[in-house]
Amino acid sequence: MTLSGALPRQLALETLDSLQKVLFPLSDLKSRSLLLSLTSTSSFDPDSLRYEFTAIRNHDEKDIAYHYWGTRLADLYEELENPTVRGSFEKWLERRSGARYVMFATVIGVVIAILLGMASLAIGGYQAWVSYQQWKHPISSSG
Repeated sequence: MTLSGALPRQLALETLDSLQKVLFPLSDLKSRSLLLSLTSTSSFDPDSLRYEFTAIRNHDEKDIAYHYWGTRLADLYEELENPTVRGSFEKWLERRSGARYVMFATVIGVVIAILLGMASLAIGGYQAWVSYQQWKHPISSSG
């Protein structure tokens, strides 16, 4: 079987390669079942299930470079790894996630910890004073 026609050979090989190795690899059962459902319900080409690269490629085309689809596949991978924020809350969090805001939140946390520590020290001192007063001036119950 040879690839000849209106499409350049490199484009056809990249398209078939990206379909079979990147989008629907044989080793991933979920992607294979998705491809099977797409071929049965969404008019995908059923020949995509039976593609074997050894029948189409020449001996020197074992590993090909992606000249046509390389940048688009890289963009898809980048979007998968770092998705674009969509909602207003996500956008607000994205704006507030810089190093300056992280340092500001850390300083606020330290200030709150210091205030709570001082408050607990004051309460502990008051409790010590109350117990000392109780020890020095006991209340006697005459009953």
